[in-house]
Amino acid sequence: MLLLSLLSASVVADNPYAVESAIYKVVVSVGNSTYHGTGVLLSPDRILTNCHIVQGKGGWPKVMQRKTGDWFGVTKFYQLGKLDACILVGGFVGRSVALSANIVEGENIWLYGYPSDIPVIGQGTVLGYADGGKTLRLGAFCSGGSSGGPVLNAHGQLIGLNFAVYRYQNSCLAIPVSELRPYL
Repeated sequence: MLLLSLLSASVVADNPYAVESAIYKVVVSVGNSTYHGTGVLLSPDRILTNCHIVQGKGGWPKVMQRKTGDWFGVTKFYQLGKLDACILVGGFVGRSVALSANIVEGENIWLYGYPSDIPVIGQGTVLGYADGGKTLRLGAFCSGGSSGGPVLNAHGQLIGLNFAVYRYQNSCLAIPVSELRPYL
């Protein structure tokens, strides 16, 4: 009986759906315009998202935790090198995601996002690399609002950060953790 309960706990804590408290909607409002995307909790004070969501809009970002619907302020943000990746700083809650640079072509992945401002979980596969290994190509649903969304493996580990839709080949593009890690 003890073995069964230990096994159940690790399965629940070690899957792509167990990270819901680490997922945040990122919103920047300017006048009558609202820009939104997604972010993922790396630690209680840091959320990873795309810079194109928060930079150059003229407004200040705020974030909403997916699991509770609670809103949090952002005290500052900064870019990771020259990547389209920014860290939002503030006092956030939730279970931080683990990182993994181990990416296998053909493996199943999950993408969290807010396309059309609606919470969505997409499932797909790693199609391979592009741009000399600096970009992951994913066969999964993504759309505007999915930017900044985490790409998770079957263990619920962050393997990439979604940043674009490659409409011509019906795929998503993501920054792999190996490109992010030197800045984290």
